[in-house]
Amino acid sequence: MPTPAKPLDNMSKNLTDEERQLREQAEAGVMPDRGRESKLERPAIMTKNPAAGRYWRKVLERMDGLVILDDLDSDALGVYCVMMARYETQCRLLSQAAKGLKEAGDDPEKVEAAAARLDSVSGKMQSLERNILQYAEKLGLTPSGRVRLAQKRAAAAAEYKDPDGDLFGD
Repeated sequence: MPTPAKPLDNMSKNLTDEERQLREQAEAGVMPDRGRESKLERPAIMTKNPAAGRYWRKVLERMDGLVILDDLDSDALGVYCVMMARYETQCRLLSQAAKGLKEAGDDPEKVEAAAARLDSVSGKMQSLERNILQYAEKLGLTPSGRVRLAQKRAAAAAEYKDPDGDLFGD
C-alpha cells in the first residue's frame, strides 16, 4: 500500500530547493487558505429543509470567531445539518412509536407491530447518530475534533525547519 500523501509542511524527506518551490506552487493551487474569512454558502441539499437551515444558522453562530471551516466545507456542513434535521424527525417518530406501544395494551399483535416499529426507528437513529458524530468530528464541531485540528496546526507550524539548520551543528 502506498504511503499517504502529505502536505509539504508535514514532509520530513529532503527536497531540493527547486522541488520544494514546485511543490509549494502546486499546493497553493489546491490547499484552502484557512487564514481568511470564509464565505460558507448553503448547498443545494438544504433547499426546502427549514430544520436543516436552523441547524446551519446555529452552527455558524456558535463558530463565530473561530477559523475552522472554509468554503470547501460548505457541502460537508450542509450534509451534517440535513442529518441533524433527519435526526429530529426520527426523534418524533420514536416518540410516536413509544406512544403506540403504550396504547397497544394487551393486544399481542398491536404490541408486536409497535415494538417492530420502535426497533426500526431506534436502529435508524443509531445509524444517524454515528454518522452525525463522524461529520461533527471531521468538521471540528466536537472537543476531540478541535483538538485534532489544533494538533495539526501546531505540528505544521513547528515542523518548519531551516534546510541549512543542521550544517553548523546547532
